[in-house]
Amino acid sequence: MWDHEVPRDHGSVAIEAVLVVPVVMVILFLVVQFALWAHAAQVAQLAASEGDRSARSLGGSPAAGVSRAQSVLQGPGSDLASSDVVVAVIPGDLVRITVTGRAVTILPGLSLPVSAVQVGPIQEFRGSE
Repeated sequence: MWDHEVPRDHGSVAIEAVLVVPVVMVILFLVVQFALWAHAAQVAQLAASEGDRSARSLGGSPAAGVSRAQSVLQGPGSDLASSDVVVAVIPGDLVRITVTGRAVTILPGLSLPVSAVQVGPIQEFRGSE
């Protein structure tokens, strides 16, 4: 009675899902990993800024800068897999604080480094000369 043939695409949705779902999951994991890396970079910048402020302030010291930066790195929400803080007093009465670390990763075999550097003059009182 009918002359045309019915298309046979039974199961094509399952095959499409098998191909599309893994690609979407990889993209989702990459987006989440990028967000974790960006957060870790912000935490490193905050730690360097706070450490620099403590090291440069009147009565501050390089040890105070390291202590303040480490307290930021170990505080709630810091989420760095590893971190290191180095403070140096450089010629011209400047303090340089360097914070380095690694972002938390959700993808195996991936290691994303983060770092931040702050440099500023040491604040000191100078009487009239």
